[in-house]
Amino acid sequence: MAIVKTTTRESEGGAKNGETVDLEKPIDRTKSVVNQGGRPTARPTRTPGMVNRPNPQQQTAQSGSPKDFFRDTAAELKRVVLPSKEDRAAGTIVTLGMLVFFALYIFGLDSLMRVIFIALGILPEDSLR
Repeated sequence: MAIVKTTTRESEGGAKNGETVDLEKPIDRTKSVVNQGGRPTARPTRTPGMVNRPNPQQQTAQSGSPKDFFRDTAAELKRVVLPSKEDRAAGTIVTLGMLVFFALYIFGLDSLMRVIFIALGILPEDSLR
C-alpha cells in the first residue's frame, strides 16, 4: 500500500512549464472509491408508476428460422459434458445424505416444539404420540 502526501500547492492541469498553482483546497488523493457520505452516487431514475420495459423498436434480437434453432441446439448439445459414473454416485450420496439430515432436523424441531407447547398448555396432553 502506498502512502500519498498532498499539499496545498499541487500541479494543476492548466499550469504550464511545471508551475504550481495555489488551490483553495488541497486535492485529497487518498479518498476511497466508496462514497463515504454527502450526496448519493447517481442511480438510474424511474418515474413512479412506470415499468421499465425495453422499447420494442430498440430490441436488436433477430428471430431465426426453426432450422437455425435446431442447428444451434445440436451445436450446443455437442459441447455438453456429462458427469462420470463416479460423479453421479457421489452426487446421489450427498443428496440422500442431506435429505436424511434435514428430515431428522425438522422432525427434531417438531418434537421439541410439541413438548414445549404441551408444557405451556397450548396443546392438549393427548397430542403427544
